[in-house]
Amino acid sequence: MDTEVPLEVLKAFGLGPLEEVRRAGGTASPKWSVRTPQGRFMVRARPADFADEASLKFDHAALRRLGEAGLPVPAPLAMPGGSTWILVGERVYEVLSWVAADSFDPADLGARTNLGRFLALFHRALSEDMPPGKQGRLREDHPALLEPYLDGLRELAATSAQCRQLGRIGEQLDLVRTQLDAGLYASLPHCVVHGDLHPGNLRFRNSQVAGVYDFDYLNVQARARDLSDALMFFASNRNLPLDPDDIRSLTQPFVPDRRLAGLLIGGYEETTLLAGDEWSALPLLMRSRWIQMRLRGSRKVHPEEKLPFVLDRFFEVTDWLEAQGSAWFENLREDLS
Repeated sequence: MDTEVPLEVLKAFGLGPLEEVRRAGGTASPKWSVRTPQGRFMVRARPADFADEASLKFDHAALRRLGEAGLPVPAPLAMPGGSTWILVGERVYEVLSWVAADSFDPADLGARTNLGRFLALFHRALSEDMPPGKQGRLREDHPALLEPYLDGLRELAATSAQCRQLGRIGEQLDLVRTQLDAGLYASLPHCVVHGDLHPGNLRFRNSQVAGVYDFDYLNVQARARDLSDALMFFASNRNLPLDPDDIRSLTQPFVPDRRLAGLLIGGYEETTLLAGDEWSALPLLMRSRWIQMRLRGSRKVHPEEKLPFVLDRFFEVTDWLEAQGSAWFENLREDLS
């Protein structure tokens, strides 16, 4: 785990000598809050999967668009030569303006409504005329991207019970493939989505969204994909408080809360009404994302911990979705009509 920000980055961006540095969280790649004579900034290492030039240009153009729309996003800083990123060693770094904000307070009901309003404005700002760079990419939880993780886990399985459970997860992927990706997903309204909404990537102040971070998964996808994330991470109940910097906490089972979900979706629909197909897709998107969280999240734990990480209480969420998901969303839609 990285503990020190590369000083070459500060020098290249002309920020002056380092006065203070703090780790700023992240389960995939490190980022730091740094203070220099020029002020406070966020220095972030880009994950290798999103460190290519086309992705960087796309993401930074989107940030500028969102900032012009008045949304609270950090602005990418440029070096004297104009580039907004730098390669140091084997890693690509970006420097972003600092956005002062607070962690999400689960007791703040108004934050849910305002998050819904924010997402509608976010999607509207990125609905058209985006630059090239990320065309044709599958969403992160697409079954085709998750199958290799499942195959790797099958090689680790040592008991018949583990094999059966992994087989059931394979059936869940098949369900997503046939019910969501065979046609429904492509029919949903699309725009550029954030793609990774959770309390580690959103900050609040006075119940308003005051800061948004980590734009690696910005991509043209179904806008309901962001709403599914928002419902899972900001409008659901868990046994333990959610710690976004702990992968096990972040991926613990959840049950959506109808009251909180109504506040969030109600805020979104003040600007943009959801289409009927989007309501139908939400439980499938939630299922797909849950599978992804466990399968892809397993890469962040030691090999001997991968199977327990994936399988522990996995089916609590899929069983709930199977038994209650469709009716739950139908009832929520009626609440808001």
